[in-house]
Amino acid sequence: MKKTLEIKISEEMNGLAIKAVLSRFLGLSRREISRLKFSGGILYNGESARVTQPVSTDDVILLTFPDQDTAAALLIDSKPEILYEDHDLIIVNKPSGMPCHPSHEHLDDDMGTVLQNYYGGAFKVRPVGRLDKDVSGLMLYAKNQPSAARLSKQRNELILHKEYTAIVQGFFEEKKGRLTYSLSKESGRRERVIKEGGQLCITDYEVIEEYENCSKVRVSIITGRTHQIRAGMAYAGHPLCGDRLYGGDTSLIRRAALHCSHLELKQPFTNEKIVIDLEIPDDMKALLNKKTG
Repeated sequence: MKKTLEIKISEEMNGLAIKAVLSRFLGLSRREISRLKFSGGILYNGESARVTQPVSTDDVILLTFPDQDTAAALLIDSKPEILYEDHDLIIVNKPSGMPCHPSHEHLDDDMGTVLQNYYGGAFKVRPVGRLDKDVSGLMLYAKNQPSAARLSKQRNELILHKEYTAIVQGFFEEKKGRLTYSLSKESGRRERVIKEGGQLCITDYEVIEEYENCSKVRVSIITGRTHQIRAGMAYAGHPLCGDRLYGGDTSLIRRAALHCSHLELKQPFTNEKIVIDLEIPDDMKALLNKKTG
């Protein structure tokens, strides 16, 4: 039998996100909030609302809790596109718009959770590295802790190697080169700032092809920093097409045109070499077609 609960927003709750109200004042866990969210069990003033929606005094949240025996049906049922799998690791094609692991803004709609649910919770899925939410392409997950540790060690020793395909604005004078810069996060700003004293970034690039007013570029990173490629390309005067945060043109694509297209690693226990290549997705293909049309 389903249970409903009505919450009238007090002055103490005013301005908080719905998920904060449910957590702080009802003691609900992240999993319980996610179940409510994906079952459509959260109404704010009679309408569906995101859990990040801020609330106002005297407004009403109505919760409808799902039956416990149907909880499994509420988990994400998306089928991941698995490109390689063995006893220790999984490589998937992560679509643009999907985070690679859970966060406060994405409780249960990330690729890690999709995989966790796909395998029925038989083991814990651990991301090795990360991709920004809007970046598409190859994403690696470990199936157990020893594999995660060994794959992380491969990352640190540059044995595990990624290459990205980016579509950037303009043309490089030097068609192949290395960018070295320092990247900082400043309070109140989403974008990273290039300034002295930040984290060292080393980014290699090579122009693959030039189009009407943009370039298709192969990129690899020696260091791994948040927004390293996006900030670095903008710093070089060539922001990624579609990357609003760093000054990219959004008229032909609505997300940063960046795709993890190549992954090399060694199987963590057999040392067998694994190499996966993945072509760019349709939205990046369409961008290039428009640039040549």
